[in-house]
Amino acid sequence: MSCQAVIESASEVSKSPVVQEASQSHPSPRRLHFDSMRALMFISVYAGHVTTSHISNYFGSGFVNAASSFGFYAYLVLSGFLITRILIGSDTGKTWSDVREFWLRRTLRIFPIYYLTLAIVFVCGQLTEPLPFITYVSNVYLFLINQMEGPVCHLWSLAVEEQFYLLFPLVFLFTPKKHRLNLMVALLAICFVVHTTCATAFPGHKWKLLLPSSGQCLLAGAIAGYFDMKLKQTDSTRLFLAALTLNVVLMAWQSFDKTLPHTMIFADSAALALFFYSLWRTRNQFICKSLSNKLLVHLGQISYAMYLFHLPILYLLIDFPLPEKIAIGFVSTALLASASWYLFESPINNLRNKLIPSRI
Repeated sequence: MSCQAVIESASEVSKSPVVQEASQSHPSPRRLHFDSMRALMFISVYAGHVTTSHISNYFGSGFVNAASSFGFYAYLVLSGFLITRILIGSDTGKTWSDVREFWLRRTLRIFPIYYLTLAIVFVCGQLTEPLPFITYVSNVYLFLINQMEGPVCHLWSLAVEEQFYLLFPLVFLFTPKKHRLNLMVALLAICFVVHTTCATAFPGHKWKLLLPSSGQCLLAGAIAGYFDMKLKQTDSTRLFLAALTLNVVLMAWQSFDKTLPHTMIFADSAALALFFYSLWRTRNQFICKSLSNKLLVHLGQISYAMYLFHLPILYLLIDFPLPEKIAIGFVSTALLASASWYLFESPINNLRNKLIPSRI
């Protein structure tokens, strides 16, 4: 989930036309239905991880695996969508200042709990090669050794996102505004070439770990975020229902057909980008309120920490029977992430907002 560096981004963007958190004097701009979506995305990723063979000696069903893949892609697409909206909305024309402010806000949100997690796993003797994870190049390291096992292997997705956060604001904000869409389309084309080349040159290798290969998800979301900021705000409920149907069809198709080409990830990314674009713009009360369940909203709020914690916890439960592992692992992850949110992450977020107020 992975991917969960997008957790605070929605609170930095414009107010929802439909749903706001309860506060009479200072309504929160946080879109509750997007928190619920994060929760659902994490649940799908969790289901995929808990049923992998090296954790439970059980392979999940085709639908579980397809849903887990979509949940992971969704994290990246949503990250690109929200980050691009933030970059456009906070663009003052003072490019280096805007980039530094973006980097500082992201650093204060992502780094503290990430490095605390690494420290705990290291002290417990479960992090034998800390340097790639400390420097956010774990995706390259895991690609080179061509293996994806262990209690911190899922952190590769955060390395991909951090590399994107480092590079994309630079090239995006230093590009003249009239050429930014062309830039993103060109980058997406480069990703397609790299993705196809890697899939051909490294069959059986973990080529999806590399930023140029997974970058199409982030860029698809970025393009959707760009259009959302540039086009007139209109209700997109019908588009949302069409996008939802398209994503369900793609997920069902991929749960049954294992012979689909690797380039299907581009179709998946585009469908998810359309989904988040239209969900952001829908003004349908029923859709927004039905996706604003209090439990899901809370799980979405803490989903970054849940993503960080869930795999180390599952490895602690590796000898448990699958039903107990699923239940105990999820509850333990949620409780620990809740404690982290209230005791550790929220105070740092409050300090961040005082030191570097969001302009959106």
